[in-house]
Amino acid sequence: MDAPRYPVWPMPDSPHEEERLWLGWLVRLRWVAVLAQVLTVSLVLRVLDGPEVVLAALAVAAVLVAVNLWSLRTLYSDRPVSQATLLSQLGLDVLALTAFLFLAGGPTNPFTNLYLVHIAMGAVMLQPRWAAFLTVLVLSCYGALYLGHLPVHLDRHSLGTQTLMSLGDVLSLAIAALSVTGFVIGIANTLRWRSKLLLEARDRSARHDRLRSVGTLAAGAAHELNTPLSTMGLRIRRLARRHQDADTEADLAVIRGQLDRCEEIVHQLLISAGDPATSLLERRSLGKLVSETVARWSEGHSTEVRLRDLSEAFEVEVPRVAFTHALVNLLDNAREAQLEVDSHDAIEVDVLREKEGAEVVVRDHGIGLPPDADRMGDPFFTTKIEGTGLGVYVARAVADGTGGELRYVREQGRATAAHWWFPDADRRLA
Repeated sequence: MDAPRYPVWPMPDSPHEEERLWLGWLVRLRWVAVLAQVLTVSLVLRVLDGPEVVLAALAVAAVLVAVNLWSLRTLYSDRPVSQATLLSQLGLDVLALTAFLFLAGGPTNPFTNLYLVHIAMGAVMLQPRWAAFLTVLVLSCYGALYLGHLPVHLDRHSLGTQTLMSLGDVLSLAIAALSVTGFVIGIANTLRWRSKLLLEARDRSARHDRLRSVGTLAAGAAHELNTPLSTMGLRIRRLARRHQDADTEADLAVIRGQLDRCEEIVHQLLISAGDPATSLLERRSLGKLVSETVARWSEGHSTEVRLRDLSEAFEVEVPRVAFTHALVNLLDNAREAQLEVDSHDAIEVDVLREKEGAEVVVRDHGIGLPPDADRMGDPFFTTKIEGTGLGVYVARAVADGTGGELRYVREQGRATAAHWWFPDADRRLA
């Protein structure tokens, strides 16, 4: 089996924990430090105190490379990243910088200002007590350089002492500036990303509040309607026994059909309202759940459904009854959209594995999205003459209740795709 490969320059798109985000930045900035150390050693080979010192400096860089490779494995694994991990990583970087400075002139080396970069990073990444500990470590290491260090022999270099010192000042300032700038830009991007998540969470919360209020009204209305509907059903059956002539039977058949439709609407109201009997969460394979629902739906419809399952046994935690009912509604909508344009193409249903989740895509080749498509999913909004406006609403409520989403996308031609996304059950519970 091939060993897993990790990006050398990690750029996590949506970190789920703050410490993992900071570890990614430590890895990136450490690569910069390794490159700077190797470049510096190559420029000042002559001034170091012997070839063994050059090898020692390169050994320090090699240790940082090994630490970075180990950090990459941690970054892209399921192991948690804690404050202790970040403190140990920053502490190791401080010790590596101290070792490098010990080999190259001690406190007189212009690269000592890189200590400030580590202090700044620690202040942002760590809790106050750990940041204070890191600051004490930096000050201790810097003070230790005055107690002992290896000299550099600037007079050996052809550029001269003053030129080398000026060049060192420029390089150290450039490295510090680039490191701080990159780090601050990263923080700014993270803040913008979190602000976006916060706004999305507020929108989701507001939508949930609207759904709950509508659901409460719907549930009350549904329970109130159940009794008269049941009474009407009993009376219709009694009338059918008393009057068996053809005209009466035809009229009663129409009434029964309308009564069945009323009962179906009540059932939809109960599901959309989160009725306890229909909203029990179950952990199921998404692909299997979709295939079972499609098979059941196909038994009563002649429209072909082309199912493609690429979910890799992905598991979700959803209210099974509500999920099944919502998917049936999406399939019904797709079929009716195609009937509007007399299309007999197959409805395409794809179950796709995606990063951190999976989605069910229901694609039709029908009439397309209405002009006010942004209202799709609002309770009781419908473009159909006999529609209830609850089908898409239920599907969105099921997705929202599990941390997912439902969105409609216009595709090439008249194709319309409903993208029904769900998060991983394990990540949802984490």
